[in-house]
Amino acid sequence: MPPDKRILNAMKRSEVHRKEKRAKAQAKLKRRMETRKTEREDPEGDKAREARLAKNVPRTLDNARQFDAGSYLTADPTSAASLAARSRLMGKKKKVEVPVKSEGSGSEEDDDENGAGPGPSSAARMKKRQTDEDEDMEDNEGEADAEEGEQDGEDETSTKPSPFPTGPFSDEPPRILLTTSPHATQATHAFMGELRSVLPGGEVYKRLKGRGFEVGRIARWAAKREFKAMVIVNEDHKTPNAITVINLPAGPTAYFKLTSVVLGQQISGHARPSPHSPELILNNFSTLLGMNVGRLFGSLFPPMPQFRGRQVVTLHNQRDFLFFRRHRYMFASTEKARLQEIGPRFTLKLRWLRKGLPSVLAADGVAPRSGDKAESEDEEDADEDVEDADVDMERTDKPTVAGENEDDDDDEANANEEEIKGKKRKDMVNGVKIPALDEEQEYEWKWKPKMEVSRTTFFM
Repeated sequence: MPPDKRILNAMKRSEVHRKEKRAKAQAKLKRRMETRKTEREDPEGDKAREARLAKNVPRTLDNARQFDAGSYLTADPTSAASLAARSRLMGKKKKVEVPVKSEGSGSEEDDDENGAGPGPSSAARMKKRQTDEDEDMEDNEGEADAEEGEQDGEDETSTKPSPFPTGPFSDEPPRILLTTSPHATQATHAFMGELRSVLPGGEVYKRLKGRGFEVGRIARWAAKREFKAMVIVNEDHKTPNAITVINLPAGPTAYFKLTSVVLGQQISGHARPSPHSPELILNNFSTLLGMNVGRLFGSLFPPMPQFRGRQVVTLHNQRDFLFFRRHRYMFASTEKARLQEIGPRFTLKLRWLRKGLPSVLAADGVAPRSGDKAESEDEEDADEDVEDADVDMERTDKPTVAGENEDDDDDEANANEEEIKGKKRKDMVNGVKIPALDEEQEYEWKWKPKMEVSRTTFFM
């Protein structure tokens, strides 16, 4: 309504506005009914309806997503930089091409240059040429196979072992160390118990406060005892607020913000969990950063689930929020299944992803000189190993019998000494080197407040 014709009376103005709004709604309804009638009566109405629905797609935050081109980790998966980085990480091997046709074409050109034309001996010459080409092809294939074998051997020796578990499937769940922040409250311990029921190989350890119980020391202690991962639940104001997931023995380390925690007993009509290994569904992880996070969570579960338990864990990524759910399913028919939630349910959001393991700083907040902390830790571990070896030797010592050969005792003593020396130098687990205690590596990705400016930019 123009300003000069604005109705001053509020009651009259509201009545006119209500009538105009109703008139617009009636016009829209009439237009929709006419379109529906036309599509129903027209023989090609189905095609018109499909075209109309394809054109009238509602604009949402999900379908209006914009990729962050600042890093190859968060770039568009179809871009050239992302594809190159993905192929480099996957370690694709180039196949050896056998130049058979070029050799054959070269020999024909040589024969043409030599003036070999059609004649009475052309059939014999063609037959001989064919046999020579077959022999050359077999030789080239043998050389190509040998080169491929050599390249495969070089790739296997030169490629660094992956920090994530690889190899044949196994029913044995990976060992996972579960712990909390120092002096955790009852709410955090209750949530830790729920995580213990979710992760089949989880082992809960109570964490004390003080020197020697830093996250970096605990991570290296767990790596030397062949734990595959470490999960730390942090709390604030007596409520769990963050989760740190560390892949062992060499990282990476991810820090997530934890919100909307609902335990299983708080869910109405919840099911009871069983000790079976659950199935894992990772949904909507598209970028390289998302795939790294997905593989990090995938390493917490055994590769081969136990389908008899009918349990499934879902980690759904939507707008960089990771929604965790656990259900038990039951097949109602060949096409439909029923779900019953087990719990817990919570939401995660990635704050940073870092290479390696957390480092341990000195008391004044300054990183110690390279090697000092690692050497002191190795010395402490060596002393503990020596004490353990002494105890074992005391338990296995027996009085010698007169006339028995003393060379066996010397061999056992030498074997024990070599074993102790081997434990002192133990910094490798399954071919992967454990980072030093003072080694602090770079961030692969880190969240910043300015990233929340755009509502359509997502990173995973």
